[in-house]
Amino acid sequence: MEKNERIYKVGDELLFPTVTDFLEILDEEQRAAVLDEGGTSLVIAGPGSGKTRTITHKIAFLVSKGVKPNEILLVTFTRAAAKEMILRAQKVSNNNLSGMLAGTFHHVCNYLLRKYANFLKINPNFSILDEEDARILVKQARNSVVSKNEKFPSPNVLRKIFSLKVNLQSDVESVVLERFPYLYSIVDKIKEVGKRYEDLKIKLEALDYDDLLEYTNQLLSVKSLREKEASRFKWVLVDEFQDTNKIQYEIVQKLSSVHGNLMVVGDDAQSIYSFRGARYENIFDLSHKEKIKIYKIQTNYRSSPEIVNLVNALIPNNVFQKKLKAVKPHSLRPIVVSTWTSYEEAEFVANEISKLMKSGIKAKEIAVLYRAHSHSLEVQMELSKLDIPFKIKSGIKFTESAHVKDILAFLRAFNNPKDELSWRRVFLLFTGIGKKGADKVVSFVTSQKDPLVAVKEIGKFGKKYEVIEELFKGLFDLSTVHKFIEYIYDSFYSDYLAMTFADFKDRQSDVKKLIEISKRYTNITDFLSDLAITEDSTLTSNDKDLERVTLTTVHQAKGLEWRVVFILAVNPGDFPSFMGIKSGNLDEEWRIFYVAITRAKEYLYICHQSGNSRSNYSNYKFDVSQEYDFVESIPPSLYERWVTK
Repeated sequence: MEKNERIYKVGDELLFPTVTDFLEILDEEQRAAVLDEGGTSLVIAGPGSGKTRTITHKIAFLVSKGVKPNEILLVTFTRAAAKEMILRAQKVSNNNLSGMLAGTFHHVCNYLLRKYANFLKINPNFSILDEEDARILVKQARNSVVSKNEKFPSPNVLRKIFSLKVNLQSDVESVVLERFPYLYSIVDKIKEVGKRYEDLKIKLEALDYDDLLEYTNQLLSVKSLREKEASRFKWVLVDEFQDTNKIQYEIVQKLSSVHGNLMVVGDDAQSIYSFRGARYENIFDLSHKEKIKIYKIQTNYRSSPEIVNLVNALIPNNVFQKKLKAVKPHSLRPIVVSTWTSYEEAEFVANEISKLMKSGIKAKEIAVLYRAHSHSLEVQMELSKLDIPFKIKSGIKFTESAHVKDILAFLRAFNNPKDELSWRRVFLLFTGIGKKGADKVVSFVTSQKDPLVAVKEIGKFGKKYEVIEELFKGLFDLSTVHKFIEYIYDSFYSDYLAMTFADFKDRQSDVKKLIEISKRYTNITDFLSDLAITEDSTLTSNDKDLERVTLTTVHQAKGLEWRVVFILAVNPGDFPSFMGIKSGNLDEEWRIFYVAITRAKEYLYICHQSGNSRSNYSNYKFDVSQEYDFVESIPPSLYERWVTK
C-alpha cells in the first residue's frame, strides 16, 4: 500500500513522483527497452504488448535523466498518435515537455522546410497542397499535354504515379513498369505531365505532401545543415517503423546521425502497406547495423490465451520470430465457421451478432473484418434485415461507391428509361462527353416514346456517341442481370476503371462481386430493390449516441481492438486475395491475416466457405492448392469448427 500512496491518478494515466515508481508498472521486456541509455535500438512490439506505453515511458525516462524535451524527436504515423503519446508522456513524466518536436513525418518535414526555406530558395510561406488541390493541379498539367478527346489516365492515377516515384525513391518509368504496366506505351507523355505539374507547383510556390519528404531529404543531404539539426536531437524515437518507406528511413537516419541515439518501435509481422511504398525490410536493414540492440516485447495484454495460442501458431514467415505470452483469463477457443456460400456466411454472422448482443455484449464491442470492401455487402444486407445498427469504417456503403453507382446507373436507365439522372451519369462516363453534350442527349432520349429504342440511334449526334449506341445494342439480347453487368464490364467499364482510378483493381473486384450477387436474381427490378435495403437502414454520422457494429477492412482495423471479431471469406482468392496469389505476394497476405486475428480480445470467428460462390479465383484459371488456404494452416487443436446447416 505504501507504493500506491505515491501514485496519483490523472485521467487514464498515472503520475509518478520518481523514476523508480513509473518504471514499476512496466513488464521486464518493456523496462529493458526503456532503460536502454544509448545507441540504436530496435523494439519488436508484438500485438497488444504495450507499444505506446513503452514509447511514452521512454520519453519520461529520458527527461528524468536530464535530456531536455527539445532534444527529443518523436515521429509517428498519425497526428492522433502523436497527440496521445505526448499527453500520456506528460502525465507519466510530470513534465509539460515544452519544446519537444513530435508529429508525423510530414509535420516534422514541414517544420524543417519552413526553417531552412531560404537555403532551398523557396518561399518560407509556401502553400501545402492537400490531395484535392494536388489532383486539381495534376489535371491542369494533364490538360496542357493531352488533347480533349484523347484516352489518357485520370488525374487520380497520375497523382498516384508521381507520389510513388517519391516514396519508392524511384522514377516514373520504373513505377509505371512495376505498378501500371498497361500504361507503359504512354510513359513519355506521363513524364511530360509530371514535368508540367512540377512547373505549376513552382509557379504557385506550393508543395504537395510528397514534396515535404523529398525536399527535406535533399536538405539533410547538406552536411552542415544535417549536422546542425542532428546535433539538436539527442534522441530520435520512431513509432510504427514497419510502415516507413525508403525516403522516411533515410530521413530518420540523417536526423540521428550525430548522437546516434535512435529507438524505433514496430512489428514487421504487421507491415501491410506495401501498396503505399512501406518497406518492412527497413526493420531487417536496421537490425543488421553494427552494435544494434534488439528488444522484444511479447506479453499480450489484449487477447485471451486461446486467441494468443492461435496467433503464435500463425506468425508469418520471413519476420522476426516471437512468442506472445497471454495474461488475460481463459475464454473460448477461436471458431472456424464453414459455410457453403457467402450468403450463408452473411446470415450466420448477422444471426450470431444478434445472439451475442442479446447475451449482453454491446454492438460497439463487435467488428466484422474483411480483406476487400466488397466482401461486406451481403453482411450489410443481412444486418439491415435484422435491424442491427452498423457503421462502415472501410469507406462509404458499397452501393454508394462511384463505380458501383455507375453500373447501377446502366441498370436503372434500362429498367426505367425515363430516369434522367441515370442516363446522364451513363453518358458522362464516356471520353469527350461533357455536361452540355450529356444534357442534350438525355433530353432527346427521355423525350421519346421508347427511350431504349432512341438510345440505339444516338450515333447521329457525333462519333463519340457511336460507342454508347453500339454498347446498348448489345444489351438487348441479354436475358439475365449478371450477363447484363458482365457485358458492360467487359466491353467498356473495366478499361474505364483502369484509366480513371489508382485503386482500379479493388474497384474491378467490387464489380465482379456485384456480378456474383446478381446471379441470384431473374430480373433487374428485384435486384435493384434488394440493394436499396441497405440505403436507409444504416445509421447516419449524427447518431453518435447509438452503438453500432463496426464493418471494416483489415487495413482500416490496424491498431484497433474489439471484444468480438468476425473475419469474412478466409478462402483462397478472397483472403488471400487473388492478386496477392497471382503476384506471388503471399507473405503480405499472411501479414494482413495476422493483423486480423490479433484484433480480437475474447471471441474470434474465422469464416471459411466450402463452395466457390464468392471467390474471385473461380473466374480465373489457376490451381488453388492448400498452401493458399489459411485455415488449413491452423492446428485443429487450437479452434472449434462449426458447420452451418
